[in-house]
Amino acid sequence: MEVIEIGKAMSDYGIAIVVTAVFSVLIFWLVKRLINEQSTTNKNILNMFKVELKALHQDGLKNAKLNRKSINMIGTLTEYLNRHFNGCNDKINSKKKVKKEIQEK
Repeated sequence: MEVIEIGKAMSDYGIAIVVTAVFSVLIFWLVKRLINEQSTTNKNILNMFKVELKALHQDGLKNAKLNRKSINMIGTLTEYLNRHFNGCNDKINSKKKVKKEIQEK
């Protein structure tokens, strides 16, 4: 296969066709490069998203732990106030599961 000279190609095929071919190659190269950059950027965005989801999950676990702790503290305070100010020695079971009943109207 012999090398195509630009001057000979212009004289044989015309300037418009040669310029179109050169621009087509440049546009193809640009599109290919942009696609590669976008896929790299998407991978980086997905990695950041995964990190943020893990941090959000950890925050949720910490929040649940603090909620349980506050419920126990409120229960203890309620028992203390009832025992010393109301004369009631009832214990509060904060670990008891509450069943939700659906009432039909």
